[in-house]
Amino acid sequence: MKLLGDVLEDFSCRFGNRWSVPEYRQIELYTKKKKLAFSDASTNGGDATQIKGTLSTGVAFMLLDTFLASRDASLMEGLSSWQKYQSLPRKTTTEKLVAEVYRLLRVYRIALSHSDGHLEARDGLIRASCIFERCALSLNITAAGLALLESFVFYYLDSFRQPYSAAYVEAILMQYFTDIVAEVKKFADEDRVLYQFRQIRPFNRHFRFDCDNPKYELRDGEVVLDIGDMYGECARYPIDFFLVMDDTLYIVPAEVLTANKFPVLELGLWAARTPAKSELPSHFRMRFGRETMVAGLPMT
Repeated sequence: MKLLGDVLEDFSCRFGNRWSVPEYRQIELYTKKKKLAFSDASTNGGDATQIKGTLSTGVAFMLLDTFLASRDASLMEGLSSWQKYQSLPRKTTTEKLVAEVYRLLRVYRIALSHSDGHLEARDGLIRASCIFERCALSLNITAAGLALLESFVFYYLDSFRQPYSAAYVEAILMQYFTDIVAEVKKFADEDRVLYQFRQIRPFNRHFRFDCDNPKYELRDGEVVLDIGDMYGECARYPIDFFLVMDDTLYIVPAEVLTANKFPVLELGLWAARTPAKSELPSHFRMRFGRETMVAGLPMT
């Protein structure tokens, strides 16, 4: 079984980024704590094994830091990481979210690379700390939380080549950040407290359904979608409706619908960001391919 475990671990490292596997995160329903029993750490490496792979979190910070500096030359002029954080733009909700994720990753990166930094895995948490420029920095976060931080950075940077609107990207990033905060058990830096956000609506970031042939009609200033009872529950069926109206493509998430409709005035929020108003990028082609079926002929 050990050989199989080693093979599966290597298999996952090489190809796992394409898989749709369950995401496991702890949830506490009660204030009273109760710990489960675990096997002896000496038999499987214990919490120390959780450190393996978290170097990628430091890479996530470097990617985000480099990207932000490339968009604003002033961030490259010898500023400290804290001064960079203070100088980040905060005009939109997305910019505010990115700034707070930069702040979280900054503490982890300093603890990882500084000579006085300390990084350990204990009691189910990754614990990063450092005395940096006479300030005590600390971040206690779950391994799942680190993965969410990396995922946030990837989704944000990748969003600039995707057709989804700014409102859509903001909704996804807001859900990421909400989940990240739930995984942070302790945090301290120069300003101590993380900025808090009010989430307008829950948004399913785990999976999405693409619908490229929705039926709809305009009625009393609203876009009314014909979804049916089976697919009307957006928590179970988080559908993205690809609507083409007046030669413009809109990608409308099911979460914004009320009784299967939404105001026409809000349609512009979901206009696709594409060079041509109604064309998707070529890498979307495999997501929408379908075979034309001829009635009366067998499917085999």
